[in-house]
Parts: sequence; structure tokens; C-alpha cells
Amino acid sequence: MRWAQLGDHLFRTTDERFDLQACDGCGTVFIEPVPTLEQQAGYYPDDYWLGPAEGGRPTAPSGLLEAYRRLVLRDHVRFVRRALAAQRARGMTPTVLDVGCGDGSFLAALGEADSCGMDVSLPALRAVRARGLRAVRGIATDCPLRPGSFTLVTAFHFLEHVRAAQTILAAMRDLLAPGGEIVLQVPNIRSWQARLLGRHWSGLDVPRHLVDYSDRTLIRVLNDAGFEILARNHHSLRDNPTLLANSLVPGLYPPAHRARSGGARGLVAACKDFAYLATTLLCTPFSVLESACGRGASVMVHARPR
Repeated sequence: MRWAQLGDHLFRTTDERFDLQACDGCGTVFIEPVPTLEQQAGYYPDDYWLGPAEGGRPTAPSGLLEAYRRLVLRDHVRFVRRALAAQRARGMTPTVLDVGCGDGSFLAALGEADSCGMDVSLPALRAVRARGLRAVRGIATDCPLRPGSFTLVTAFHFLEHVRAAQTILAAMRDLLAPGGEIVLQVPNIRSWQARLLGRHWSGLDVPRHLVDYSDRTLIRVLNDAGFEILARNHHSLRDNPTLLANSLVPGLYPPAHRARSGGARGLVAACKDFAYLATTLLCTPFSVLESACGRGASVMVHARPR
């Protein structure tokens, strides 16, 4: 069933309109027809994986920015550390792979000695290595890593960017050592803000998101792929307030207004950044409330192969 026809409201990388279809049975929303890989690459701004850049080169995060990232990543870190603590209690030595790792902020905040980031973006991989972390290029299905190499594979806001979820999950499963597990996070189309805002919800992120899951459909996909659900979490200080803020004021989102203006900086950009931060803070109480009620704007799931 055709659900909506939308364009790129966030980064404005294209003037195209895209048909979104909704599954009558489960409510999953997806782009149809699927853009080609070449087309998809053009929908991502140059610094999509890294945030602000100057002169076409990623800037190293300042101490204040890095402290902020660690603060808002605490829900992710806490959730993953619980999984790693359980592995250690079983006598395992954790090894972590983060698929779609971006600039490595999560792995740096996690602080695990034996960890590796994976991404398709070469600038992102350079940023990961600049943190002193291991990094490889790939998307799980096509990478140089040996099967059975990791006790935990994580993927935050990655699965919605690919159409072949079962293939990706099978590849992640192959990368797991015996007793290994996965942690996934996706935007939740069953959240309160998604239901309130509908086609204006930024979690749809057309055309970069090919499939938009709910917490229920993500669990169904994992079950179909042979995974057992161990835990789930709707809290995300990094993602949930920003998804609401991006819905209300998409032009203030720092990577978006820089992409739209060709990377322009100065007083106007600084004022927009401040206004965006204020909007995000105002969105936080609602985001916390919906998460506490099990209808958060994103959902993290911890699972293991059956």
C-alpha cells in the first residue's frame, strides 16, 4: 500500500520524490523502487559519517564535543557493557565489532581494548584509526574479517540503510564466535513522535533509509533470522531527542545546515547551532517519557543465535 511520497527534507541532496510503501500486515515502511547503489551514494553529504568539516577535511572533535558525545552515548555504552559483563561472567574474552561505526565515537566511549570499527566511508575509517582503533572497510557481507572473530557485533542505525536485512544478519552471525551475540539499534516507527508526526517524522530520513522498522518488526526480523531476543531498550539520549528536533526544525540540524550551505560557518551557523541545541533540550522530556512508556523513537535489541 502506498503510504506517502516524500523528498529529502533533511540534507536536500536531491529534488527527487520517493514512494514509500507500507506493509498492511506489520506496518513496516519502505522505499519502492529501491534506488541503485550509485544513486544511494549521492544522497549522503560528504561529511555524513563525521559531522562538521572544514575545507573538505573532517575536523578532529574538540574536548568539549568529545565530552558531549560520551554523555549522549551513555545509553548505548551501558546497554553494551551489560552484555559484555555477562560474557565475561561466562569466561569469555570480549571482542567487539561495530558495523557502520562512523568516526568511532561509540567504540571510543565503550573503551574496549579489543574492538574494531567497520564502515564504507574512507574518511570515517581514517577518523577511527586516528583514535587508535582498528578499522576495516565493509558492510558485514563483504569484508576482510575472518568468521568467528567476535563475541559481540553491534550496529547502531545501520539496518534501516540496507534492504537485505536477512543477508546482513546472516553475515553478522558468521562473524560471531561460539556464544557470541549482537546488539542492534534502529529508529522506531511505532514511537509516539512517529505516530504524531507521520510523514514529517525525521526518523524516515528519505531517501537514506530504505526500510523503517518498528520495535515489533525488528524483533520479528531477528526471530526469522534465527536469533533469540535477550533484552531491549528504548532510551537513547543521543538519538531520541534529536529525531524529534530534526522533525520540527530540520534546517537547524548542524550537519544539515552545513550541507545545505556548502559548509559555511560563522556567526549565522553558530546561532543555528545554539538554536538547535536549545530545541533538542526542549525535546528531551517528551523523548524520555515516550521511552519510559516503551514507545521510544529508537529501539536497541540484544540478541543471540538460537
